[in-house]
Amino acid sequence: MLVVVNPTTEIVYYLDSLGVNIGQRLQMRKMFDNAIKIYRANKGTKVSKVKFSNIKWTMIKCPIQDNGSDCGYYVLRYMKEILLCSEEGVIPHEYFPTYRFEKYSTEHIDEVKQEWCRYVLENIITNK
Repeated sequence: MLVVVNPTTEIVYYLDSLGVNIGQRLQMRKMFDNAIKIYRANKGTKVSKVKFSNIKWTMIKCPIQDNGSDCGYYVLRYMKEILLCSEEGVIPHEYFPTYRFEKYSTEHIDEVKQEWCRYVLENIITNK
């Protein structure tokens, strides 16, 4: 699962490669809601009682994995596509048009694996 928080607009986007609804992840939701409340307090933001707990959670319809082992690659792929495709930090509810798949293909996952290996080799191993 990838969680993207926009503290200014108080929108929490979540992309879950297992397709689990955020209502089933109450502990995590509470943690992020508290983080936004702490952010408000540190900024000195005054919030009405109605809005105090009205943090918007938006589930993004994204590719869903069909096994229990590819979640890390899915999260890496989501991050890449968000960085490449989002405009002004907005993630469309239906995800990005060029990446609307039920699941990622083997080629999509292999691409992420190769990019990650290349990054590690070029920036971590060779720079010791």
